[in-house]
Amino acid sequence: MTSISENLIKELAPFAKAKAPVDPNLLKIIPYFETIFPDQKLWPYLVRLSGDDGRAYIEYKRYKSGQKLIAKGKFDQMIYWVVEGSAQVVAKIKVQSKVIHEAQKGECLGELGVLKGIIRTADVVAGKNGVDVLEFDWAITEKSPNLGKYLFHLIALHLADKLENAYSKQLKIIANSILVLHEKTSQLIERNRALEQSMMEHSIMIGKEFHVDQEQALSHAIASIKESLSFLKLQESQDNLDKLGVV
Repeated sequence: MTSISENLIKELAPFAKAKAPVDPNLLKIIPYFETIFPDQKLWPYLVRLSGDDGRAYIEYKRYKSGQKLIAKGKFDQMIYWVVEGSAQVVAKIKVQSKVIHEAQKGECLGELGVLKGIIRTADVVAGKNGVDVLEFDWAITEKSPNLGKYLFHLIALHLADKLENAYSKQLKIIANSILVLHEKTSQLIERNRALEQSMMEHSIMIGKEFHVDQEQALSHAIASIKESLSFLKLQESQDNLDKLGVV
């Protein structure tokens, strides 16, 4: 019985004509690659895939600090995996350019922009010490529908990791904000109790309205603030994810 890898090799062999292919072992750097393509006999064919010009669809590239990998407003179909160094996603927020994410080894960049077929929405530049990447020309998926299916699966796993990491970070931000809010509220309650005690000791009459359960009132306030804070942070998270994913 013919294996999946053998079938793929037969499909890809006619297109495996790259003049300067990368070392197939570099593919191990990509998280989940060995899970999706466990048969390493297939890898030499993948790195040798090319167009009619003989240029490989998978290339190893090195960028100096500040050099652009992706340019905002441009259209291309390149997806990058960081091999060494880091790459910064730069977006304009209120007219100022800010680094909204710094991609490290193993991270994927530019995938959603390619999958959606839209222009880049942010710049991506090499970090302080430059960055080495594996660059995938997504035209590689046109060589075989089966290959495309496996590569889309690979991208899906990376996107899932991105969403999980972004969600975890936002939860930490919200948790820290609520902790600070709780501490300040506790201090306020204690001060109000001290004030009430002092007024009673000096025989100062306290109106009925002052006897309202302050803890209960503050509890409602905290719940309202928590809800607003969660909404704002999650909305900010969504905006950042959009910028991150579509680059």
